[in-house]
Amino acid sequence: MTIAATQPGTAPVPPAGAPKGTPGGRPSRALTAVYVAGAVTALGTQMTMLALPWLVLETTGSATRAGLVFAGQVLPMALLGFAGGEVIQRLGARRTMVISDLARAPVVALIPLLQTLGALNLAVLMAIVTALGTLAVPYHAAQRVLAMELLSPHVRSLARANSALAGVTNGSAFAGPALAGALIPLVGTTSVVWLDAASFAFSGLLLLRVPAGGAGAGGSAAGPRGVWAGVRHLCGDWFLSRAMLSTVVFGLMLRTQMITMPVLAFARFEGDVRVGGLLIAAYGAGGLVGSVAAYVLAARVAPVRLACTALVCVALPLWTLLVPVPASALVVAVGLSSAAAPLANAPLMGLLSARLPDGFGPKVLQAVVTISTLAGPLGFVAAGAVLDRAGVAATLWGVAALATFGSGNLILALRRLQATGDPD
Repeated sequence: MTIAATQPGTAPVPPAGAPKGTPGGRPSRALTAVYVAGAVTALGTQMTMLALPWLVLETTGSATRAGLVFAGQVLPMALLGFAGGEVIQRLGARRTMVISDLARAPVVALIPLLQTLGALNLAVLMAIVTALGTLAVPYHAAQRVLAMELLSPHVRSLARANSALAGVTNGSAFAGPALAGALIPLVGTTSVVWLDAASFAFSGLLLLRVPAGGAGAGGSAAGPRGVWAGVRHLCGDWFLSRAMLSTVVFGLMLRTQMITMPVLAFARFEGDVRVGGLLIAAYGAGGLVGSVAAYVLAARVAPVRLACTALVCVALPLWTLLVPVPASALVVAVGLSSAAAPLANAPLMGLLSARLPDGFGPKVLQAVVTISTLAGPLGFVAAGAVLDRAGVAATLWGVAALATFGSGNLILALRRLQATGDPD
């Protein structure tokens, strides 16, 4: 889950000449192109997230080497994430995305090409996936900055844009691995990687037709200076600092929950792997359904009200995991909690996007994406340690408690924010 920020009275001026969306209306053709480009690249990336480790397993049989390949793709965000805002600020959001896509296309294509030539080894593959991870660092924040440039600074229309981008991510995470799993036996692993290269080329060419935006919150070169400017801005505001605390808490909670689900199925349902699969599937399906619902509701419900209601629904169902209920009830509880996350995230990110001071979009949004990403590995490490030492029951208590704390902290901050004046 990400967060939202406000800076009362500093809504950006819409860039002149850029096509604008309206609250509850249809997205412009330019914004639709951003959604389509994001969907295509996300689907290709998720397919490759299965195909590359599978390629390593096919050629070496080593799970350790497969894990190294996966780590190589995500490590650049941990090391270089905060620098991504500097890139967006200097190049602009659209140009950042175009360069990222068109550069990643030939880099991805090197994998099946070298494999065909018999020149692909682990060292070369690690270099390639690290390059891919580095080129992807500013991409997701640039998507949101570009959406800001293409929309009016209205909280509800920005919330819908963020819910659409979240739906692209959730949908690709749900469909990409399944599609890759179906295609690999039919066309081979390297063919799936070729499709990923084609997805980047298609996205980059499509984004070339999108207006570059202007110097609003998203692309001003006159914005704050320094790699840490976004972090300083987050820490310097009472609302942002509390919201980022919840972001880290949710990152820990969600990863702990993901690891605990199969262990819960094994311990409570006599090792029934079907229950574990259903619990994990409910997590992915809930996020996808929640993103669609957020797109509809963001234009109809006041942002603070929608966020607060959804935050309650994130935490409350997770307490069901502590009691001996049928597996079906657990699947429903996990699905409801997962569906509520994008319903909370859309209005929160809409508030953030609408209220950022002029020129702060690249640095602050990149800081939010990076901090959210960094919380994930910490959650995986912490979850494994707690499960080994305290067991499933204690870990589930921790999951429910973390969700309740994160939700409560944000709800109190939103209520205080609303008392200072309706941001919508």
